[in-house]
Amino acid sequence: MPQPTLAPVHIYAIDGLVEEMKWPREHVAQLYVRELTRLQSGASVKDYLALLASKHVREALRRAESSGVVPSTSASDLPT
Repeated sequence: MPQPTLAPVHIYAIDGLVEEMKWPREHVAQLYVRELTRLQSGASVKDYLALLASKHVREALRRAESSGVVPSTSASDLPT
């Protein structure tokens, strides 16, 4: 899936999640873009979207880890 062009704040957020969670960048970026798109569709105030998307992706990755999914698993298998 081609990624849309992201603002630097979103690239920085993805990089931080990759570093913190130790998941492959491709998986983290896919989840982040999906979550960001979902949040943008209903947001009237967009100042905190990077923070909220990061929080939701971090929670999804932690749920995946606690259910036994390892970082090499396809992003499509991760809980959303």
